[in-house]
Amino acid sequence: MFEKQAGVERFDLIQTFHACKQDEGKPVGTYVLEMKDYVEQLERLGYVLPQDHSVGLILNGTTSDFAGFVRNYNMHNMRKTIGEIHALLIEYEKGLPKKVETPQVTMIKSGKIQKANKRSLKAKGKGKANGKRKDKQGYIPKPKNPKPAAK
Repeated sequence: MFEKQAGVERFDLIQTFHACKQDEGKPVGTYVLEMKDYVEQLERLGYVLPQDHSVGLILNGTTSDFAGFVRNYNMHNMRKTIGEIHALLIEYEKGLPKKVETPQVTMIKSGKIQKANKRSLKAKGKGKANGKRKDKQGYIPKPKNPKPAAK
C-alpha cells in the first residue's frame, strides 16, 4: 500500500518537475533552488535522475533571457553540478541588461492629442459645426453638470 502511494507521489513530483518553468521577471536563483528541491525529493523517493538530465531540465525551464547561456553551455559540453549551474546562472543574470517598463504613450495626430472616446456611440453630444470651427479641441471635455438619466 505504501509502495503504491510512493509511486503516485513520485509520478506527481516528476510531472511537476518537468512542467516547472521560470516566471518572467523572477530571479533565476529562486527557480534553480526550487528545481534542486524537486531533485532532492525524487532522490528521497528512490528515483535518482542523472546529473546531466536534471541540469538539462533546469536549463530548459529558464526564460528566453538565458538562451545565450544555454547555447554556450551546450556547445562546450560542460559537466556541472546543480550548485555550479546555480552560481553560473546568477552571475549571468547580473550581466543581463535591466528591463525598462515601456512608458505609456499617447498618440499625437495633426498636432492634437487623441484620446479614446469613452462615450457610447448613441450618446448625444454637441455636433460638429460643419467642420468650420477654428478652435477645435483635440479631446472631448467632460460636462460640468451631467444631466440626470431619463427614467
